[in-house]
Amino acid sequence: MRRRARDDKRFTGLTILAATTGFVLFLPPLLTVANNGGTIAGVPAVAAYLFGAWLVVIALVALLVRRSG
Repeated sequence: MRRRARDDKRFTGLTILAATTGFVLFLPPLLTVANNGGTIAGVPAVAAYLFGAWLVVIALVALLVRRSG
């Protein structure tokens, strides 16, 4: 019983960490850094940053779901 409670507490902590990471990645100060008018492989830097950050958040959540299951 204790192990399950510890696992639930750890899962909750990791979920909060993933949500906080997603929140921080999409804060306006980080977006303005990427919005410098440059391009990455022909794609505007801000678009590449948004899709990259989105990919990171999805990967974190996928890892959490896989490990919890």
